[in-house]
Amino acid sequence: MTQGSTDSALLSRGKFGTRIAAAVIVIGASVVLVTAFQIGSRGGFGPQKPGFFPIIVGVGLVVFGLAFLVRTTVKPDYSLREQADEGHAETRWRTLWTVIVCLVIYAVILKPVGYILATVLFFFAVAWIGGSRQWIRDIIVAVLFSVIIYLGFTELLGVRLPAGLLEGVG
Repeated sequence: MTQGSTDSALLSRGKFGTRIAAAVIVIGASVVLVTAFQIGSRGGFGPQKPGFFPIIVGVGLVVFGLAFLVRTTVKPDYSLREQADEGHAETRWRTLWTVIVCLVIYAVILKPVGYILATVLFFFAVAWIGGSRQWIRDIIVAVLFSVIIYLGFTELLGVRLPAGLLEGVG
């Protein structure tokens, strides 16, 4: 294989990957924006209302996602493509997809199991997938973070996270 054909193959894979990433960002940003408008329609759109900042974040994500999509299609950045291909080669895809599956499971069990238990399981699973085998430390950190975040949101911010199986505790 010649150097020119190797470069062409690398740029082709990089082009495909960056375009997919850009499309995923735009789709995800659109979901965030639609959800933000649903929050705003229930609580109002003013600066003190619950939908205000999610709408700002959603608009920003859509704008930057579209800019990235334009940058990968209309005026391609060849150095970005090379970096994308290098990143693709170095990525541990099995680990990434396992964490994504864990995230989906987390989203499914969050309400019935409750924030604290689901988050402890998620933190512990991701630490284990990432290679940690210090189970006691991982469990302690997962429990502490989950409880602190739960208390911070429910007690300090007044945002009710699902209690799930721990509904009657406390």
